[in-house]
Amino acid sequence: MLELKAQLTIEYLASFITFIGLIIFIYFTYSGNIPGFIEEVKKEDVRSKAYQLSEILVNDPGYPIDWGGGNPIKRIGLSDENSNKKNLISFSKVERLEEECSDFNNIKEWLGLNKSFSIFVFNISQSNGDRDRSWKCSSPELIKTAINTTVRRVIVLNNTETGRLELAEIIVQM
Repeated sequence: MLELKAQLTIEYLASFITFIGLIIFIYFTYSGNIPGFIEEVKKEDVRSKAYQLSEILVNDPGYPIDWGGGNPIKRIGLSDENSNKKNLISFSKVERLEEECSDFNNIKEWLGLNKSFSIFVFNISQSNGDRDRSWKCSSPELIKTAINTTVRRVIVLNNTETGRLELAEIIVQM
């Protein structure tokens, strides 16, 4: 009976070293992209949270719906409770939120956030488009983070005191 023994040839050794070298090259090429990918995922997470916050503020009336009228607040939303229109916010709710902003931890709790953020409302002049800041709510301490984002939304402010609809802009920064 004929016994076969394993033989190590130069061709086999060269192809094995080439294969291992190719695997190592691919590993280092892809592992170099992982930190950049993780950073982009973190940025997108902050962007989505800022957009969600702006969406809640602009298009949700909050709970209870008339929390701007003096009822205890469970969830903040600036949408006008008397009309079911997108991007129409209530002036009385903006004023109530301005009063409540002195206790920023309550604002964070009502919005369900653990991150610091800032909210600005600007009135937009009809004649020339200038913006005048009419209201601001932000964290009392300045916290710098590596990732910051800003969401701007043009809205209509329903001012029941004057009986007018005013063009405005809401800015959310995280």
